Amino acid sequence: MRKKGVALAALSAAAAFSGGTAASACEFYRTMEAQAELFDLPDSGGGLAFALVPSSAQSCVMEEKTDGNGHKWMRLGFYTVDGVKYNVDGWVREESVSPPAPTAQLASTERSTAPIEAPTQSPTVDAKAAFFAKDWRLDPGRSRVNFVTIKKGTVVETHSFGTMSGEVAASGDADIKIKLESVNTGIDIRDVRMRFLLFNIDEFPEAEIKAKIDPAAMQTVWDERQISYDLPLTLTIRGVSKEMTVPVIISRLSDDMVQVTSSQPVTVSGTDFNMADGLKKLSEAAGDIDITPSSPVTFELSFVPAA
Repeated sequence: MRKKGVALAALSAAAAFSGGTAASACEFYRTMEAQAELFDLPDSGGGLAFALVPSSAQSCVMEEKTDGNGHKWMRLGFYTVDGVKYNVDGWVREESVSPPAPTAQLASTERSTAPIEAPTQSPTVDAKAAFFAKDWRLDPGRSRVNFVTIKKGTVVETHSFGTMSGEVAASGDADIKIKLESVNTGIDIRDVRMRFLLFNIDEFPEAEIKAKIDPAAMQTVWDERQISYDLPLTLTIRGVSKEMTVPVIISRLSDDMVQVTSSQPVTVSGTDFNMADGLKKLSEAAGDIDITPSSPVTFELSFVPAA
């Protein structure tokens, strides 16, 4: 995409036009039939384009001019696509738009009284602002939490939780809840033992993660799409809370999808959460086998807009 014209070029190009004065409101609306280049000032077609207006956009025409070659140009104040408004201030050639839409034309009284809206933001800036203004909710279908147990010193087994929920506010406050009864070890009787002997779900049905993400630190995820971040959080299991810092990778998969994954396994010790007695009971139920009290945990959490 070509760079926006400098002031000197703009002044010299302005002398080539006749007619038209700056409008205080939309003279009329036009619909873009195809993607169109947006120029600093109208000319014979060799101007300096700085943006593209998408097809099917409803464009507010502030002013018209005719260049030295007889081409008509229109200055756009803003355009809308799918109900989203994008402020601009640039020119497009008339060939790239359709005839005026009668239903969208402004009445004469509106043209005389409508306030000027300053074109302060580009579509990219608007999209970025909208992205960081959103609240997000956990998408359980695209999320998973796994943990590993080690028994008899060498037998390694991977398990998971199937039910979780959560949200991340635009302020950066995050709250994730995991239903401990949804533990899945691949063996039904072991699932039951973990629920009641280890987690005691009758009294403590959920594990909870609370975190505070720094919104300022997240700004780079817009341009870089993926960043590494040391996330301070509080993990609560069986009524016991422990603060820790977990290295994560935060990825902007799209404007409506964010993913947070562990960049390395996080070690969670059962003895830190009053599970020593439960581990002993679990060991006895399985034939007095040795069970390592610490488990590496990994996660992949996907978030979509809350609204």
